Amino acid sequence: GEAGAILRRAKPDPHNKVQAVISPGGSPEVEPDIAQSSTKYLLASFPSLKQVAYCHLPDNVWRPLVLGEVKAPTAVAVDTQSAKLFVADPPSNVIWWYKLHIREGFLETVGGRHAAVEGVDARALTVNSVGDLYFAGRLAKATSNYSSIYRQDASKLVRGNSLHPTEVYNRSTSGSPNPMVWDPAGLAVDSLFLYWGNQGSGQKHGSVVKGSRMNIGLTSGERKMKKLSASVEEVRGIAVTGTHLFYLSPGGVYGVLTSAASPITDPSIGLVSRGPPIAGPGGKPEAWNPTSIAWDGDNSLYFTDAATQSLYTLPARNVQAHNLTKYADAPGVHGVAVIGFTRSGASSAHAAVRLAAATAAACLALAAASA
Repeated sequence: GEAGAILRRAKPDPHNKVQAVISPGGSPEVEPDIAQSSTKYLLASFPSLKQVAYCHLPDNVWRPLVLGEVKAPTAVAVDTQSAKLFVADPPSNVIWWYKLHIREGFLETVGGRHAAVEGVDARALTVNSVGDLYFAGRLAKATSNYSSIYRQDASKLVRGNSLHPTEVYNRSTSGSPNPMVWDPAGLAVDSLFLYWGNQGSGQKHGSVVKGSRMNIGLTSGERKMKKLSASVEEVRGIAVTGTHLFYLSPGGVYGVLTSAASPITDPSIGLVSRGPPIAGPGGKPEAWNPTSIAWDGDNSLYFTDAATQSLYTLPARNVQAHNLTKYADAPGVHGVAVIGFTRSGASSAHAAVRLAAATAAACLALAAASA
């Protein structure tokens, strides 16, 4: 069946140092098993297949991770400090979390699933370096159809309290007359700021916006919110690398400095790639349909495209124009995340983000002290 064509459980022969893998083009080829030395795993959700699968980078062979426990998983995120996977399951109105573990090079969940937040319809997830979970969406029992941005503190996750998340930003608290939380979709976070994209009316309310985190001891006068870009109407997903923010839109993949002094308004500025060419009837190009993007903590970005049912990769070093590389066939793919491990256990695949944020915080402190 379709699931069997995507996900394979076959383990490599430990006595054979050369393994058959699936190339980005989908055909088998033989190459050295360099995945043996890799500690990074790419995770993706497949709503129609009711599962979350993974690839052991740089391999592009899908293997099942969460199977038969979720109704239609969409957004995914990882807590790289405690090796947790978070999965949004809108039909259940729950965000689940799973503990991750490596066994003989294969990624697996241990201890069953746990409810991180109940009674919510979440469309985007992200986790900060201390384990707080952020999501964009709405409460299932809310009378309003507007999405807000919420936080579930790590302390509540540890206690198993899956109710009453904290509302961080909404339409009424994000500016007037043009609130910057209008239709939040993609989310990203670092040590200082929360970032989001608006899936509608981005040129008016902000395509991508950054706002101060609310639980780091800032006074109301110290909290900031500003647009980084207002160049496109619709943003689907975002990823922050410490110095840059990358975001997906129907017009392509864009990038902007997280320290940008003024918002970008020209849609040709920061355009990294226009997206994969898609041939429609009669050879006429059709629009692509990007859904999620993730950074690997190093030099690569990975993003999903529902139109071509594929996963692509781009360099993450700058916002110059780059060609896309198809990484894997992924029929029905939606969300994507990357987690890294050390030889002895879980470690952050995004240590560079925390280092850059810590450096920025130190510079701000020094500037304030010298002012």
